[in-house]
Amino acid sequence: MKQKNMKTAAIVFVAGLIAAIIACLLVGAKVEPAIKEHAFNYSITYKLDGEVKTIKGIYTSRFTGHDDEYGIDRYYDGYYNIDGKVQEDRTYTIQEKDGYELYIVMLFNDCYLMEDKRADYYEPALEPPVLEAMSKDGMEQRGEDDLPSIFDAEIVSWEYPEPIDNKFVFCGFSHLHTSSMVALVVVGLLLIIACIIFVKRDKENRLKVIDWISLVFNVLSGVFVVPILILLIAFMQLTIDGDSLIYQIFLCIPGATMFTIAASLALRRLGYSKTGFFVQFIMPVVFILWLVVEAIVYNFA
Repeated sequence: MKQKNMKTAAIVFVAGLIAAIIACLLVGAKVEPAIKEHAFNYSITYKLDGEVKTIKGIYTSRFTGHDDEYGIDRYYDGYYNIDGKVQEDRTYTIQEKDGYELYIVMLFNDCYLMEDKRADYYEPALEPPVLEAMSKDGMEQRGEDDLPSIFDAEIVSWEYPEPIDNKFVFCGFSHLHTSSMVALVVVGLLLIIACIIFVKRDKENRLKVIDWISLVFNVLSGVFVVPILILLIAFMQLTIDGDSLIYQIFLCIPGATMFTIAASLALRRLGYSKTGFFVQFIMPVVFILWLVVEAIVYNFA
């Protein structure tokens, strides 16, 4: 019976490791737009001092790559070509008067234009152009509803571009990131459930005091320690390079802790009470030791 349970436990943990790898690959899969750069025509008609004028321009939106910190987030930028002049500024000055500069603000959302609906900065439509005024010394700025009385201007109409028909293709895998850490914890939770279901306790293997103590620590680790580790490691990316080896290892610690809790449960059911008690502390102890060593090195550096 014990031999059979050991084989079952081995199969469950191998399946858990495979699931962990697959989960990391799934959350780390990167896609990029098939069309990485596109030029969009637009025009804005406005009235200034009773005279109707139209500006025509070209806005070029481009995919700039994936975020270095999180790995899968896509980013874009763009630039304007107005009257043959290339600029990244989203404003177009139409008049300067009495120490003020009157300009049109054009807010183009690159994610919308490139039809990247899953990007963080996607907006479902383009904002209309607005008039704004700013003192030349930059001390005062006024919006369209509060323009200085010296200006007689209004936006008459505009023609903005529609998003392109873009497709997104797989382009590789990112390094581990916070979503990978959460995915590993979820797999670890499923592994614990699998151990409860499939790894049976031998009837001759009676529960001991250390088993009950170990169970209490299992619960405390899963409910309190793992969430604390997740928060600490998530915030560590503010001070550690996200793709550094040490941080990549840290991202695995909460999930690995869940695996050791599962191992603790399985080992107790197989009759290895002491080993089952101590194995659950491996990852938290490794993490704490690293913090202590780092603090010592930092203080004596």
